Amino acid sequence: MGRKQAMMPMMNGSGAGRRVVGVLVGLVLLGLVLRDPVGAAGTVRQAASWVGSVLDALTSFGSTLAK
Repeated sequence: MGRKQAMMPMMNGSGAGRRVVGVLVGLVLLGLVLRDPVGAAGTVRQAASWVGSVLDALTSFGSTLAK
């Protein structure tokens, strides 16, 4: 009998590309914060408010389904 194949293919990379992208994104974010800290804080506050609104909507939807 033949050998069973795995359901998910195995990743053969070390993830170096993912690390490079992560470092680049981190450097860009750091540059934005250093260049305009007040604007960056406003953006983070706005994003947090949006995420909170999404979570509230999902909670409301879930409680409506549960009734």
